[in-house]
Amino acid sequence: MKLPLLILCAAALTLVGCSTHVRTAQDVRLERDATWLVLPLVNRTSTPQAGLRAQAITEAVLARHGAKRVESYVQDEEGALFEASSRESRQAMRDWVATRKGQYVVSGVIHEWRYKTGVDGEPAVGVMLEIRDASGQLLYTGTAARAGWARQSLSETGQRVIDKLIAPVLD
Repeated sequence: MKLPLLILCAAALTLVGCSTHVRTAQDVRLERDATWLVLPLVNRTSTPQAGLRAQAITEAVLARHGAKRVESYVQDEEGALFEASSRESRQAMRDWVATRKGQYVVSGVIHEWRYKTGVDGEPAVGVMLEIRDASGQLLYTGTAARAGWARQSLSETGQRVIDKLIAPVLD
């Protein structure tokens, strides 16, 4: 009798260990037919270009959930080094948004984007996303984190985290 209970507990702990922890402030549904503008996410990690990777994943996740028109801000080679963190790059992004006819602007911050214990270790991702309307009013904000399994890719873990943040606003 004790062995099945022990196996059940081990299985439950395993499932909890790979779950994505999500916190959101609003329960909102946004229009799929709108034009979505995706900005590079600010990289607060030591992983180079994590914000640009997360931007590309966000664009793909939006499309997968049915967003019809998704445009991504493209930084020049020099600006890509700082990934949306300098005053100049933030101003350039505001100017870009002002020239587009987007209804929603997606931005955010990467807090963690790394392998915990080297290349063969567990990937760990922490992301904060926010969605604003064209006037700048905050419509949605959420944060999520996940530690994946060993041998799981960092991009796959990032995709799962961003999917958990985007899905509630489009599904």
